[in-house]
Amino acid sequence: MGQLTAEDRGFIEAALLQNMSVSKIALHLNRHRSTIYREIKRNTMKQGRDSWLGPMPYQATSASNLTSMRRRETRSKKKTTPQLLKKITYYLQLKFSPEQIAFGVKGIPVCTNTIYNWIYNGVLEFDIKGLRRRGRRYKRKLVHKKEAQFKRPEKKWFEDHSIANRSVAANHRLEFGHWEADSVLSVRHSTTALATFVERRTRRYKTYKMAKKTSHNMYKAMCQLLKDHPGAVKSITCDRGSEFINQGYVGLIESKGTKIYLANAYSPQERGCNENHNGLLREYYPKGTDFSKVDQQELNQAVESINNRPRKTLNWKSAQLVFHKELRKATLI
Repeated sequence: MGQLTAEDRGFIEAALLQNMSVSKIALHLNRHRSTIYREIKRNTMKQGRDSWLGPMPYQATSASNLTSMRRRETRSKKKTTPQLLKKITYYLQLKFSPEQIAFGVKGIPVCTNTIYNWIYNGVLEFDIKGLRRRGRRYKRKLVHKKEAQFKRPEKKWFEDHSIANRSVAANHRLEFGHWEADSVLSVRHSTTALATFVERRTRRYKTYKMAKKTSHNMYKAMCQLLKDHPGAVKSITCDRGSEFINQGYVGLIESKGTKIYLANAYSPQERGCNENHNGLLREYYPKGTDFSKVDQQELNQAVESINNRPRKTLNWKSAQLVFHKELRKATLI
């Protein structure tokens, strides 16, 4: 196997948060457990000796950065020779730019950035002000922080989790335990959001507060749903928002026996039941509501009111009543 990927490190971070053993992580990633032990030990940021915070948790982004830094240092040490430094300095004094030296001079085995770094770090005895534009680099197009941190899965991953793979029984509401999920945003200046779930057959609705609409918080909400209804969550169908398509968290949920399906892009009708119930919730909390000022208990009361309404589609029975009836039947099987 090759080096660990960003996806692998994302899974390790998520798994460690759930106290998954190193052996299970290695089995899931098809790696030797020594590889995982070494990855965690070498790429976990450490606090100072006198820090009272204790050891920091493993973080995928930090691990990737530490690995890249280590590789750069190794490469730099191997490439630096007195002859090479003398040659680069000679051309710098001739007013060649680092880019012209890297690409236009034969026998230069380093890239433009390496030459700049050697100048900045004092490896090359050359005054930075002697460079063209006095060493100021050309500005590059900035990548949005969210885009830099989040990497969308490959097309094959989406195909494997497509709603097209959902069973006929789930599609036609013939089987209990298939849910739809969504997130409801707060007022613009607030980061607080809601994770909402509805069971397709019985229309029972559940909501959980999230401090922020992130994949980690959505994962915790799904775990809470599984904890509140053990054995009653066979699948969850979501849209393709970033909070639902973190491969590490999806893998953890599916390892608990719950399949994740993704609706097609721009197809809210494929999760129409959830969309409808979010509309019912807006009767209590109109758009513009700051959910940071609404506690979970108050939210539960609104949801309970929705679940206790008689429904025409349920022969005028409530979702609460039908859900518990189906739950008892499932328990007896």
